[in-house]
Amino acid sequence: MVKLRIRIPGTTTATHRLIPSNKLQAQVILRGFSGAPSYYTFGAETLGVDEFWNGFAQKPCQKTEQIRKQDYMDLVSQTISEIRSDTLLHKVVLSRSEYCPVEGASPKATFDALEANYTDCTVFALSHPALGDWMGATPEVLLEKMPSGYRSMSLAGTRLKGATEWGSKELEEQQFVTEEIYATLEALGGVVTRSEPYTRSAGPVEHVQTWVHTENKELNITDALEALHPTPAVCGTPTSMARELISKLEQHDRELYTGYIAILGEQPSASVLLRTMKWHRDGVRFFAGGGITKDSVPLDEWNETQYKMAALKDLLS
Repeated sequence: MVKLRIRIPGTTTATHRLIPSNKLQAQVILRGFSGAPSYYTFGAETLGVDEFWNGFAQKPCQKTEQIRKQDYMDLVSQTISEIRSDTLLHKVVLSRSEYCPVEGASPKATFDALEANYTDCTVFALSHPALGDWMGATPEVLLEKMPSGYRSMSLAGTRLKGATEWGSKELEEQQFVTEEIYATLEALGGVVTRSEPYTRSAGPVEHVQTWVHTENKELNITDALEALHPTPAVCGTPTSMARELISKLEQHDRELYTGYIAILGEQPSASVLLRTMKWHRDGVRFFAGGGITKDSVPLDEWNETQYKMAALKDLLS
């Protein structure tokens, strides 16, 4: 049985049983970074909160090894060299995963902590017989309906709260994302506009954010989601070149991390699956990454993944 508990900003937390469906009848779309989307409808029976958490995080972890700090920095250095030697490749998002043995942590209490600390993020928990048990608090909107059309979010660049200025590397990285999302929505028809970039908080870190809006009210949302995914915020630009390098360099399967979940209906909303953790009986696997450009510094990129993972580790309850 597939179970979902989700709180989208501006809505109350909902708990659902999901039934496999097809694209035309889908009420929920779930997609990993790779592979194809899965489609679901909401089950007719109400699913209680206690029933949702029953059986969560009971599967053992089959693979606990993870990349070392120096090895990750070496991959960043290799990526920088690839970007500097290729005039077409501008950005590649590298990621890593880290498994942490955990004793006594409560998935339910951790989910409640995520809701309390990430009030403007989509907070989700998913229990899936094939994909495992996941949880996260993502700040990134892939696509959502507005009265005047639809909008997508360009979110990139990371720093700890308290800094006063953004560096040129972070601003350039975010600009790549904005331009790609703008071009994608423009290709789908309608008048496209963008906001000015501004600083957005997400827990203990901050990002540069721009809204990209299309006035196309007739947008086919399932097709638009596939056109947008993966954005340069989680893959790179150009997408095909960045994805090829990711498959070559990354030593783990991203699984659901950097995929998306979409809730359809009268007010469709889709979120990129960031700030994610996969729960097991004996521990939690954390996922984090960062955008690599020609101006990246390997140690800074390692530290960025540390900041992002630490924000979740600190909320384990």
